[in-house]
Amino acid sequence: MKSVYVFEELTAVMLEPGNPLSSLRTEGLAILKALIDDFSKQEQYKLFVFASEDVGESLLSEKLIDLGQLIYTEETNPFLDIVKPGDKVLIMAPESEGILSRRINQLSQTEGESLCCTEGAVCLAGDKYETFLFLNKNKIPTPNTMLLRDFIENPRLDLPLVLKPRDGAGTSDTFYCESLDFIKEKAFDLANRESWIVQEFKHGIPASYCFLRVHGELKPIVSSFQFVNRVEDQFFYKGGSIPLTPSLDDRALALAKLTLNEFEGLNGWVGVDMILGDEPNGRNDFVCEINPRLTTAYLGARQYLDVNLASMLVGPDLGFSRVVIKVNNVTYGKDGLFEINQRQT
Repeated sequence: MKSVYVFEELTAVMLEPGNPLSSLRTEGLAILKALIDDFSKQEQYKLFVFASEDVGESLLSEKLIDLGQLIYTEETNPFLDIVKPGDKVLIMAPESEGILSRRINQLSQTEGESLCCTEGAVCLAGDKYETFLFLNKNKIPTPNTMLLRDFIENPRLDLPLVLKPRDGAGTSDTFYCESLDFIKEKAFDLANRESWIVQEFKHGIPASYCFLRVHGELKPIVSSFQFVNRVEDQFFYKGGSIPLTPSLDDRALALAKLTLNEFEGLNGWVGVDMILGDEPNGRNDFVCEINPRLTTAYLGARQYLDVNLASMLVGPDLGFSRVVIKVNNVTYGKDGLFEINQRQT
């Protein structure tokens, strides 16, 4: 029997106190538990989970896995001498500081089969400035973007603006900027201004479209509203609601497919984040980011669709019927909680 390994960075590694990624750990744990539930239903594979000591004890106490399925993560390459030829490995990690690309590179040193995008795709999508250049080159509408360093020298973008790290995840350290003075004040405390970008703020509905790419086939999975709150000058991602209304879904799907058509190295779960404007013809729709990894929308999609999404990740094809559970839409939070609601009209 072949094995499936799940590695979720924030629950596989013990984070040091004060680590800025700690705020994403609850989200990572919720996705990990959902994957354990889904993969455990796959009789043709044996599931193994990488975990830190505290998370491992929690999974055991909740009887989500048994001791034989638990792998405590080593400081070096966690996959060496563990993953065997033909085993499948799903890696989830933030793009911050190159974490996701490094883990995928480590996996490439084994003969296991990655259920993730290639290292090159992760590096491109994980760098929001390089993503902007890619989108611009391919004539895909996207907010104008500059490196913070260049913007400070020559502020050529119109206010209001968004300031965020080039490789951030989960809206971490993402700020709404109404004045140049605010940006300069933030920039004063930053040692490396090349690691931050300034992007035009676009009014509209934050949305995403998620796809699965398996064996070369790209399959649309689900669309969602994204709940992004602004508290004073900072943005916070709170979860989302599935699906978009039909008219918005059509626009989001067309724009997301256009975005991914020329993007090489995609594999597994991929998300496209966008802003849908107030023009019904989509004239004011913009792509903001490409997520080359499993996203929080998985938590809602597994409740909305009458299919085991984990089976699609490891299965030979992507054939399935897009069936709504009951007749509802799903609201989901970062903590894994969800609510079945009446479908929006």
